[in-house]
Amino acid sequence: MDQPNVAMLQRMTERAPLDADEVKRLVHAWFEKLDAHAPVEELLPLLADEDLSLELPEGTVRGHAGFRAWYGGVTRKFFDELHELVDLRVEVAETEANVTLVVNWQARTWTPPAASSLWLGFDAAQRWLVRSYPAGGRPVIVHYVVDSLTPMQGSASLGAP
Repeated sequence: MDQPNVAMLQRMTERAPLDADEVKRLVHAWFEKLDAHAPVEELLPLLADEDLSLELPEGTVRGHAGFRAWYGGVTRKFFDELHELVDLRVEVAETEANVTLVVNWQARTWTPPAASSLWLGFDAAQRWLVRSYPAGGRPVIVHYVVDSLTPMQGSASLGAP
């Protein structure tokens, strides 16, 4: 049996350097897919798997399996979603990037048998850790933290029935 080529294995696990523009493209793609309620299979390539941790208002989500479950729930709960970036800052250090952003999130939700839907509007301050993925070097979200949700005037609360 042939021994694996050490140099080849090392290249397969090395992470490519990131640049701020590709990280910004990841951020924009993420929110576009969320707005469109894209199939989960389109979002998973944007996320690390084993190391993934999303600290969301609903709780902490880990790995692709946890993301699938969370995403399935929120795409059934919220509709007419719109994510608009208010502020985006990217600091790259070789193969990782720290991202800080504020996104204005607006959506509607409806809980049967209510006569009408409720409007939600928040500015969400977030921090992400993005890392280049060894296979192909594309950036993926590793850690995602929603630090705060500031409601817009007239918004229902997230805990509203």
